[in-house]
Amino acid sequence: MTGSTGAVGPDGGRARRRDLRSRPFPALAANTPAERLESVQLLRAWAEQEAEDAIEWYLEDKRLKRLGSRVIRGMMIVLATTGTVIPLAGAAANADIQSWGYVFLAAAAGCKGFDYFFGLSTAWMRDITAAQALRGELNEFRLAWSAELLRDVTGEPEQSVIERRMNLIGGLLGRIRAHLEGETADWTAEFRAGLQQFQEQAVALPAPREAGVPAAER
Repeated sequence: MTGSTGAVGPDGGRARRRDLRSRPFPALAANTPAERLESVQLLRAWAEQEAEDAIEWYLEDKRLKRLGSRVIRGMMIVLATTGTVIPLAGAAANADIQSWGYVFLAAAAGCKGFDYFFGLSTAWMRDITAAQALRGELNEFRLAWSAELLRDVTGEPEQSVIERRMNLIGGLLGRIRAHLEGETADWTAEFRAGLQQFQEQAVALPAPREAGVPAAER
């Protein structure tokens, strides 16, 4: 899923947010056994950094979406409360201000619709789920890699060792891709559902000219 994440700049502050993109593929050498094993280590570090980048992106996106969700929901509560209190205050003071209550209630409904359509509340919860799942995959890979390094490979063909370690790296990358594609598919489905509901509600609204014509005249 393409998005932005915060990075730490040279001065220790937040650098410009960047898209979630794959890091450059490392340069590999395979002339000697030592170079081949070193290339496997480079691939392992590259795969781990891919996972770390994805986790950081989701955590940063979660912070932004959570802030937006809280602001919208706070506004919704304030507007709804104000819209409820205004008619009561108008009745107590014998003032003709009841119509303003509908204005505030409509604004509160608009905030709720904004949150639903743009998926702020659901998006940051999905970000948490995705980040936790990716962190679990990364930790599982690191345990498996540690077990591989502690394994006695004396007398074992070099190619077998390399293939086994490459399978671990490929498995991690495949699971990362599956999580990203699954989360993106969920986001797309939610956005399309919200857009379709918005279009259906817009079609169901009466036209301005028809709204002011009595039913007997239509």
